Amino acid sequence: MVPNAQTFRQIQSEHGVTGVFRETAIAEWLAKMNPSTLDYQLAIDNFTRSCAAYCVLTYCLGICDRHNDNIMVTKRGHMFHIDYGRFLGDAQMFIKFKRDRTPFVLTADMIYVINNGEKGSNRFHGFIELCCKAFQVVRNNRFTLSTLFRMMVSSGIPGVEMNSVEYIQEALLPAASPVEAAAQFTRFIEESSQ
Repeated sequence: MVPNAQTFRQIQSEHGVTGVFRETAIAEWLAKMNPSTLDYQLAIDNFTRSCAAYCVLTYCLGICDRHNDNIMVTKRGHMFHIDYGRFLGDAQMFIKFKRDRTPFVLTADMIYVINNGEKGSNRFHGFIELCCKAFQVVRNNRFTLSTLFRMMVSSGIPGVEMNSVEYIQEALLPAASPVEAAAQFTRFIEESSQ
């Protein structure tokens, strides 16, 4: 259990049925939980850093079934995903369409928090840079990650098979240079935030 945390849905529902459409809902909740300016700024920084980690890791590990009941945030602004029943690209299908159609979830209310409510803020550029740096760290450790997943294949963990190793290897863009990988991850951010 993670104490002092709520799902995005719980936070959004505090604003009634239209809360899910309010880009200010998460920021307002964080402000209510952190009434001093210093605590609120710390919560925004925590949210931004944990959101960057969330985006990189849910992409690399192919975490699916991502919706506002499976994303939580603590009162101090640390965001995290719950429910790992669908991973390594094992997306739920609706008729013939994948339910998760973007590389990761990056909603308007998440961007609003990252930007601290300012339109055209440089904070979002910093967030993109943070994501690209984190992605490069994971890419630099891709052989260790692949080895760990190869070891898990023989353990019989449901959903972890040899194609899981291939999924991760492909997700880390092995043929791309660091600059190309950063450009691609930036495109993932743009695709996910539309």
